[in-house]
Amino acid sequence: MPDLNHVRTHLSRYTSLEGAKAFFEALGYPVMDPLPLDLEDMPTTVREAVRSVVQLVHIGDGSSFRIFHVELVGAGHAVPLRRTDIRRFLEAYYRHSPQGENLFVFSASGQADELAFVSPRRLPDPRDPSKVRLWLRILQVRRDQPYRTDLEILDRIRADGIRDPAAIWQRHEEAFSVQRVTEQFYRDYSEVFIQIRDHLIRTHRGNGPEWARDYAHQLLNRIMFLYFIARKGWLMGPDGRPDRDFMRHFWEAYRQTGARDAFHRDWLDVLLFEAFNNRWQNRAEYRDRFPDWLVSSLSQAPYLNGGLYRRRPGLDDRLGRPVPDALFALLFERWADGTFPGLFERYNFTVVESGRFDEEVAVDPEMLGMVYERLVNVTFESGDGGEDLRGAAGIFYTPRTEIDLMCRLALVDWLRNHLGKEHTNLLYRWVFAFSEEEKREADEEVTEKGFWEDLHRLVRRVRVCDPACGSGSFLVGMLLILDDLQARCNQALGESETPYERRKRILQDQLYGVDVMEWAVRVAELRLWLQLVVETELQGWELKARPLLPNLSLKLRPGDSLLQTLGDLDLSPFRRGELPIPSPLRGRLTQLKGRKRRFFQGEEQGLTEERLRKEEQDLFRDILDHRIHELRNALAGKRSQLRSLSAQSPLPGMPASPANAEQREHLEAEIQELEEQLGRYQSAKAALRPDRPPPFVWDMAFVEIFEDDDPGFDIVIGNPPYVRQEKIRDYLGRFDRAEYLHRLNESLRAIYPGFMGGTRRISGRADYYLYFYLHALSLLAERGAFCFITSNSWLDVDFGKDLQEFFLRFGHLKMIIDNQAKRSFAQADVNTVIVLAGPPERRHPLGEAEMKRRPVRFVAFRVPFEEAMSPVVFSEIEDERLYQSLAGFRVLQRPEFRAILHDQWSLYQEGLADPDVGATQRVAPTRRVAPARRGRAARAFAEIDLRPYAGNKWGGKYLRAPDIFFTILEKGRRYRVFLYGKEPVIVEDVTDELED
Repeated sequence: MPDLNHVRTHLSRYTSLEGAKAFFEALGYPVMDPLPLDLEDMPTTVREAVRSVVQLVHIGDGSSFRIFHVELVGAGHAVPLRRTDIRRFLEAYYRHSPQGENLFVFSASGQADELAFVSPRRLPDPRDPSKVRLWLRILQVRRDQPYRTDLEILDRIRADGIRDPAAIWQRHEEAFSVQRVTEQFYRDYSEVFIQIRDHLIRTHRGNGPEWARDYAHQLLNRIMFLYFIARKGWLMGPDGRPDRDFMRHFWEAYRQTGARDAFHRDWLDVLLFEAFNNRWQNRAEYRDRFPDWLVSSLSQAPYLNGGLYRRRPGLDDRLGRPVPDALFALLFERWADGTFPGLFERYNFTVVESGRFDEEVAVDPEMLGMVYERLVNVTFESGDGGEDLRGAAGIFYTPRTEIDLMCRLALVDWLRNHLGKEHTNLLYRWVFAFSEEEKREADEEVTEKGFWEDLHRLVRRVRVCDPACGSGSFLVGMLLILDDLQARCNQALGESETPYERRKRILQDQLYGVDVMEWAVRVAELRLWLQLVVETELQGWELKARPLLPNLSLKLRPGDSLLQTLGDLDLSPFRRGELPIPSPLRGRLTQLKGRKRRFFQGEEQGLTEERLRKEEQDLFRDILDHRIHELRNALAGKRSQLRSLSAQSPLPGMPASPANAEQREHLEAEIQELEEQLGRYQSAKAALRPDRPPPFVWDMAFVEIFEDDDPGFDIVIGNPPYVRQEKIRDYLGRFDRAEYLHRLNESLRAIYPGFMGGTRRISGRADYYLYFYLHALSLLAERGAFCFITSNSWLDVDFGKDLQEFFLRFGHLKMIIDNQAKRSFAQADVNTVIVLAGPPERRHPLGEAEMKRRPVRFVAFRVPFEEAMSPVVFSEIEDERLYQSLAGFRVLQRPEFRAILHDQWSLYQEGLADPDVGATQRVAPTRRVAPARRGRAARAFAEIDLRPYAGNKWGGKYLRAPDIFFTILEKGRRYRVFLYGKEPVIVEDVTDELED
């Protein structure tokens, strides 16, 4: 076991340059006399932020390893270390000294307690060798009170006499690995979670294991959130000052009373449900129970609200026996192995979510997302064996780089749809800008073009949905990007808005999520709340004036994104606006929209989630009543027509005319269909009982989106679950597997009558994510953008032909991105692609001319995405002029990627079956029926060869084929290409030689 006390002792003395030298000497580094760094060549902004820089260690020549201490300008405790100052200095430093590896230790001048150990990784710039982009790994440490994990990381960078720069750097790479910290936190967190859950299962047998799981999750959520907000200085300690260690002092105060197993009921519940809900009562029993400092602290506790600290029906009210002290001791006092302290006290919690190219080596909100999504594989029975639910549900955490790339790609595409294709390059530069220099240059170009007002309007109105949101990673990613873009718009237009106000507005108006697992929705709420907390700087009185956390429960919904059913009624047509809503009910929808906004703010007493859900249910019932009334009237009319026809029957013995017989048959069929519809609506109404929660229905849950003038989401983005066909099931337990698959197909038939027709079924071998593609695309608004990351299997396997044909004949497939250098999901045996697309047609296929006007780009990256996140790279991919003809293909070769440009018509022709496989059909032009709620013209698919679409091996042919594949094809026609499995095989044609 490492000697952490030795590290702790020398860290506490790191208060001067002499202390800095002693610290690194204790870690085994050859320390030199401090060598000052000249700052004269640094930009003015750097010189203003940096007081001094000295070099302490230099190991090796050429590609060396160095350690620097950097003192930033500050004012003691009042000004903490700012990440922007750190990055600004490092970017300037590496522009002058790009060689070698370094460790930088930052401190603020004055009496500040914090040190920031920063280990930069250099990323090559895709086009400019003189520039370097930095990936920062940051460890913020308190000198006097470091966390155990901080000491462990610092102990791992010991030199121990090593003088090889490469070997030293390898130690730093391993020590500053966020993945390693995540793994450790996951193991520790899952251990205490299992202990709490299993205790609840044993003591509350009547509640079931799912309740025990949910209660354990929520209890730990509530406690962890306190650790995050304590870092903001919002909780007062024993000395009457902001206390970063509030929970430890809270627990110690309880221990000093000598009480046993009373912490949960008598202490924690008061803190959670009274103090943070603005319901603190200065009762005599509380003054007797709590020490004076705690009474004062609880009376000043911030008004959090948001639902996290509200007793949840069905969860908190079913707790019969409080959790014992021994389990809380694992969190605050002593860990399971007997070492001090407990779980939450040994980790550093930071409210700063990692950015695109920086990450804090601590427990941040993103790490919580990773941990929770991995924790799903913990079984709910006894913890031994059983089904791996995470694997069965196909849940894999999307890396931050991929999230950031997808969010920016989707935003550029959506903005281009509104501002014009000719502005694509500018939009890439503006949205992808990362450094201060890049942002300044892009913003100046926006000023020259006079685009600020247009961009300001658009980035404030774009509405984003993740239909399989998990722990909210894409929503957080989009929040951070929109926040940055809107802040730049505000600055350019002179608008005043605090970061807190801006992010709260984005949450209120622009972000939506759905997930079938409620635990995931709760974690997403937690992460989004934390994004508000990090940007909230308020005075004491402001913490009590209004609820700080908005109610997100009507923005993030638990439910099945794919299948909304009530009784036997499929609600998919309702989502598409084909269930008529009379004007009086539309007025109620508008009122409901307003009440939901007030509920989000949390400032109207009595406006509860339960009340609003009841309003949704009542309104839905009235809509069903209206439809039932219409169907009954229609039935009465058809039956009257049938009786009238019967009265006109010929005399006995005379044959009925063929026209009358055909009319009678037609009326009887219509009556039967209306009766079946009426029966389904009546059974749906009967199923909509007051004692049951209403089903998740897109139109009702997000009325402000689907009853808008431009209905639908502007961006649909996400990472849907990957589940092989044999494991697809209804996670809500409504239907068996066969019935669930049948209903999924029927719902698609209602949404896409043109594609599904009357008989088509999605292949029974299709992965679950294929259904997500089709359903999620239907959520898009008129000029929306779609971006998914999924398994790449649909590009090559047989079941993928359904999705390929849909994209080519009805969709707008824009880009398919693969990465040959780095797998997105290292923990899963899954190769992925990113797909960028536009809204599809619902009723009529595209014509040949329109298909030819829709280019498709297959992009295979040769470097990790973090090395290719540049506007230059994607502008080149978009520029058709750069593609060169090669072996019948249009190819663009760059060091970072290879792109192939095709069009939907050519891809469709390539995928048609051979003429002898299926009969060739010709179809005449058809009269177009306007798609409901979509105004774009859908050209008739006229006079087109409709041989069966057999599919094509897009992955093997366009993404994974080696460059030599195209070179050989270009050199002569003696070579033929065959696909062996998924990979292309090149064979020389020697038939002429054999004949000779």
